[in-house]
Amino acid sequence: MIRIYFKNLFIGGMIFCLMTGGLQARLWAEENAGDPAKQEDPQGETQPAAENEAAPNLITKIEVRGNQIINTTIILNKLKSKEGIPLAQETVNQDIKRLYSTGFFQDIKIEVVEEQGGFRLIVVVDEKPVVRQIIIEGAKIFKPEKLRKEINLVEGQILDPKVINEGVLAIKKKYVDKGFKFAEVRSESNVNEDTKEATVYILINEGEKYKIKDVRLDGVKSFKYKAVRKKIKTKKSGLFSRGVFKEDKFKEDLERVRTFYQENGFLDVKLEPEFIYDDKEKKMVIVVHVEEGNQYLTGEVKIEGNLLFPQSEIWQSLAMLPGTVYSQKGLIDEVEAVRKYYFERGYIDVRILPETTLNQKTGKVDVLYKITEGDLYFVDKVKIRGNTKTKDIVIRRELRIRPGDRFDGAKLERSKERLQNLGYFEDINYDTEPGSEPNKRDIIYRVKEKQTGELSFGAGISSIEQFIGFAEISQRNFDIKNWPRFTGGGQSVSLRGRIGSLTRDFEFDFVEPYLFNKPYSLGLSLFNTTHFANGTDFDEKRMGFSPTLSKAFTEYVRSGFGYTLENVKLDNLSEDAPPEVTKFSGNTLLSRLRWFISRDSRNNVFNPSKGSLLSFSSELVGSLLGGDEDFYVFQASAAKYYSFRKDHVIETKLRLGTSESFGSSDTVPVFDRFYAGGLGTVRGYNPRRVGPKASGDAVGGESLAVVNLEYSFPIISNFKGAVFMDAADVEPDSYKLAFGEFAVSVGPGIKVNTPIGPMIFYYG
Repeated sequence: MIRIYFKNLFIGGMIFCLMTGGLQARLWAEENAGDPAKQEDPQGETQPAAENEAAPNLITKIEVRGNQIINTTIILNKLKSKEGIPLAQETVNQDIKRLYSTGFFQDIKIEVVEEQGGFRLIVVVDEKPVVRQIIIEGAKIFKPEKLRKEINLVEGQILDPKVINEGVLAIKKKYVDKGFKFAEVRSESNVNEDTKEATVYILINEGEKYKIKDVRLDGVKSFKYKAVRKKIKTKKSGLFSRGVFKEDKFKEDLERVRTFYQENGFLDVKLEPEFIYDDKEKKMVIVVHVEEGNQYLTGEVKIEGNLLFPQSEIWQSLAMLPGTVYSQKGLIDEVEAVRKYYFERGYIDVRILPETTLNQKTGKVDVLYKITEGDLYFVDKVKIRGNTKTKDIVIRRELRIRPGDRFDGAKLERSKERLQNLGYFEDINYDTEPGSEPNKRDIIYRVKEKQTGELSFGAGISSIEQFIGFAEISQRNFDIKNWPRFTGGGQSVSLRGRIGSLTRDFEFDFVEPYLFNKPYSLGLSLFNTTHFANGTDFDEKRMGFSPTLSKAFTEYVRSGFGYTLENVKLDNLSEDAPPEVTKFSGNTLLSRLRWFISRDSRNNVFNPSKGSLLSFSSELVGSLLGGDEDFYVFQASAAKYYSFRKDHVIETKLRLGTSESFGSSDTVPVFDRFYAGGLGTVRGYNPRRVGPKASGDAVGGESLAVVNLEYSFPIISNFKGAVFMDAADVEPDSYKLAFGEFAVSVGPGIKVNTPIGPMIFYYG
């Protein structure tokens, strides 16, 4: 098989020579045109000029010796030295390098032999062996074919010891990851010098499989043992762990422990792992010996070079102050904080050089920040890259920094947050480049668009509704003018329907967030919803429409009006339905005017980790507006988000509401009262199960209070865990709450980030 392969290679080389021979002759003629000493005769052979017929420095012949695999023609084609041209030592040296670069040879010599009429070159090569066969011996846990894939070498290729060694290490890792810490893997190569063919042997001694019995720390004195132990992710064997020792993972464990100590001032901490093996049980105990060393504190802190801003302001950016724990990470954070201070004020080229000195008298680390402030920069141009669907204007209207502005890092970040809140992009970055003048810089925002149109449908079963079917088509980046694609204008449109054993909803929504490219938002909703009796004595059907107009008054504050005209129908009343329900049997026309104001400073509307959302609204529902009932509603809500560590978030929410009838109405309709229970109020309770009841069925109340607390934390990529506590009270009368009668639930949850948005699962 190998010989056939090289015959094919030989034939290929011959074809290559035939194809390129004419081109080489032509190139030779072009390069030497006009040189009488190097003219070709009609047969294509170089003829020296008459005056140089006896030139002794010409190459008269080139021989190739030692090659058994690589064809002679291929070797000759690699040489710049040719028969009939003058001999040049530099060219010969380059020829040797070119032959080595092919990777086919392990030794190359070019001998120069002087003879009559010139010089003869003898190219002596020692070829690298070719792999004829790879044999794996000693493998029992893994099939040889599976281990064979770890070696990036196939029969017929040149034998490469580096590739073989990489394969050996990869196989060794597979065994270690399986628990065979003492597995031995080595390679041997047998080369037939006559044929230059090699047989590669991978020899394996699997050894015994050891599982982890325990992982312990020794020498932890300055911290709680558990605080340090939880940095080690290597687990002992048990119900939820195979107890397999993985060296790379264990190294990460040690690095986490080391980082923990160093971030708390123990810069000289030393870790020494010890492995104790039980040959009878085939188990191992890992003991990490900790030598903590001394804890370093921050000593004197000085700032030099600040000519533009007072030290008192810069000091407010620092957290590692005298007497606090010193750490290298803390120092890096301090430098970044000072850089951010200057960046937000237009000094984007500021340089901060920290110098640290161990004070031998105090035992503390003195820190000196040397600042080179640089020049004040202004924005020249703002460029946008990567938006193939979204119009430039849709992006630019979200930017809070514009040409001519002083550079401001806070505005750059806020602009990025606003672009993230659009939900059109999966990645957003910004950079700067030189502008048209020395003190000006261009800003480049680079975006990577994601899918904003969705067509979804499905069916499911829940504990509340036995069957649910849904379908939705939506476009979050809609453009009503862009026919036929209808994308890129920043509008949103959706049409959805849901049919279940307890609900039947159909809704259409459209929002233009920048009416006439001004900070006015116009929305329109059409709806037809039916909620069948579940904990109530009636079916509720609503049909109507609702336009909304609002204006952004500041960066965070928005206010506006909304109007809703809807018909509400109660039917299928139970025979024992209370008066609160029977009073509103049949059709009721509601005409409501709503005013609202909100302040939203959340960093991300889809997955906030800091900022807040405050809102207040008032509704007037009255016969003066053409409806059948008279009542008003006040609602206020507040949400605050706190972030600490990495991706750990505490979320607090408070919602209050009250309603009261007036005029010709003596009570708020049962279908417009407050209810609690379920997602959004009290998780773990069925919808409408919290609040006043009549004959055992929910009739709602005129006052509401809801409190939500949640702590979320990362688990793995795109997965977060959560723990929540909800409490709610619904009272029958206006402006009254009974704080001792709150319904409370607690429970865990899981949050999953998906391309179409977060999915949340709670159990309460």
